[in-house]
Parts: sequence; structure tokens; C-alpha cells
Amino acid sequence: MQPNSFVTTTTNQYLAPSWVDQVLRDNFFFGELLKKSQAFKGSQVLQPIKYQKGVASVAFSGYDVLPITQIPTTVNMVFYPSFVATNIALSGSDLSVNRTQEKVLDLMKVTMEARAEDAADDIGNFLQGDGTTFGGKAPMGLLGIVDDGTDLANYGGLSRSTYSGLKAYLTTATNGIVTLLQIRQMWNNISDGPVAPDVSITDYSTWGYLENLLNSFQRNNYNQGDFKSMQAGAAFRTLMWDGIEIFRDKKITTGYLYLLNMRFLRWDALKWWEGEAISPKAVDVEGNVYESSHYAPKGAFTWTDWIKAYNQLTLNGYIVLGGQFICTAPFRQAKMTGITGS
Repeated sequence: MQPNSFVTTTTNQYLAPSWVDQVLRDNFFFGELLKKSQAFKGSQVLQPIKYQKGVASVAFSGYDVLPITQIPTTVNMVFYPSFVATNIALSGSDLSVNRTQEKVLDLMKVTMEARAEDAADDIGNFLQGDGTTFGGKAPMGLLGIVDDGTDLANYGGLSRSTYSGLKAYLTTATNGIVTLLQIRQMWNNISDGPVAPDVSITDYSTWGYLENLLNSFQRNNYNQGDFKSMQAGAAFRTLMWDGIEIFRDKKITTGYLYLLNMRFLRWDALKWWEGEAISPKAVDVEGNVYESSHYAPKGAFTWTDWIKAYNQLTLNGYIVLGGQFICTAPFRQAKMTGITGS
């Protein structure tokens, strides 16, 4: 209940010295991909791939004629950089009011921090897509990479129908039920000995179905006469399957489960031509995942600095992410869809 005038005219209000975010949710894959980014070099990246075997080996004896020809076995995938901009706009009048002795939070600083988190969240959305938004100017995402041609017929400038190594393994949960057998079948299709997926990622609901599959063995210990100390445990903080940790991300489409080989997935970062590198990690904004360093890779974005309007007393600046999400071996990635239970 709002206090009466006796209180409001005698007691100042109190402003807590932080913003508590109530909008942004989990964005795990953004941090996982960008934490080991490398530099984008040149106007485009060419990635040679071997798409077929050469001339077949032959068994021979004595003076048998041996093969002397050669057939093409390699071709180049081509990747181009994408750029994403997040603006920060402030008016001079607001900055003037904020710069008084009653200032609790620095308006410019906290707005920049909040918008950097918005930028990370928006990039997380792009990384779940197929690169076709904004007329194809958006960065590539998991939907386009972990695909067999159903969504994107071409990848890396090449046809998936021609080059089978560009096709990821896709499957649908049988009757909506996820099973360990079907996950193993996914693993089998994209693995060869030590070349195997090292990360699994899914949405929160599907993670719960997997937790139900991996029921823990519970042992309760009781000490006679000490019933107050009796405890029983349930549920998991982390899930492991065949040595692979299964992560949760609220950006993942509900009912999707990915098996990813991160060795063949990377972000090639292209720094904006001017400005300073910044991180989405904030000091004055709390209550979301970006308080953790995993979600706030250093140097993820470039800050262009403030640009003054020519006919307004306002400031505008941009947080820019440049580069491309590249997969050099889509056939090492797998996705299960349609999961509704276990």
C-alpha cells in the first residue's frame, strides 16, 4: 500500500543501486561457442574438404598394370562474415538529470551494460537459426548447420545433395518418447572411434525427461536416535551420458536434443575496424546468467564509441559482433526432434 502524505513529505525514497533483470533467460550455447573463437581472416574463409576416396587400391602380382590416373577428391567450402549491431541511445537531457548529487546509478554505464546483455541474448537467437533472416545477412545457426537439406539445401556454398558430408544426422523421437537407445543410435551415426561428440545440449523440458531416464540409485543411512539428521537426496545438478555432459539452454527449441562435436564447430570473429572490445558481463545489472563468466566471453563484441547527432542533443552508439559460425563437418553433428516425454 502506498504511504500517505505524512510519510512521502517527510521521508525520501530509496533507490537500490542495481538493475535486476527480469527478461533475459538462459543462453548457454552462446557462451560455449564464443569462448574459443578464432580470428576471421580475409574477405572469406575457404575450408577444403575431402568428399570422396581417390582411385581404388588394387591387388597385383608380377607385371600387372597398375592405375596411373587421378580423380578429384577435394573441394572448398566458402564462408562469409556477418555483422550484427545493437544500438545504445541516450538523450543529453536524461544524462544531465542523472549527473547530479542525487545520482545512485550511472545512467550511461548501466544502460551500456544492459544493452550488451541484450546483444548477447539476440546473438543467442541467431545461433539457433539458419542464417536466412535479414535477407541472409544473419550469422549461421544450429538449425542450418545440423541439417540434412530439409531446411537448407546448400551449406558452405555447396549442395548437400551432392556432398553427403554436409548432411547432419536427423531423427525424430518415436511416438515423442526419448530413449537411451535412440540417443545411442544418434551417437553411432556420427562417431568413428575417438572422433565422437563431446557436448549434448537440449531445452529444459527435455533435460527433465532425460533426468527421468537416468534415475539415480539412492542409499539412505540412518543413525538410531538421531532422526533429525536423516536426509534423502533426489534429482541431478548435472547429467552425464557416455562421458558427455548434457547441458540446458532456453534458446533451444522445445523437444530438440543435439549431440555436437565441438572440434568441428567454431566462431571466426571479425573485429570491427575501430572501437574497443567489450564483454556482456555486467556490474550494475544482476539476476541473469551474464553474471557468470561462461556467458560473458571476453572480447565478444566491439563498442564503436558514442556518435553525436547533428540536429539533436542525443548520443547513439553501437555494440557490433562480426564473424561467422562455421562447421567444417556437419556429418559429425546430430539432432533429435519431437521429444515430448520419456
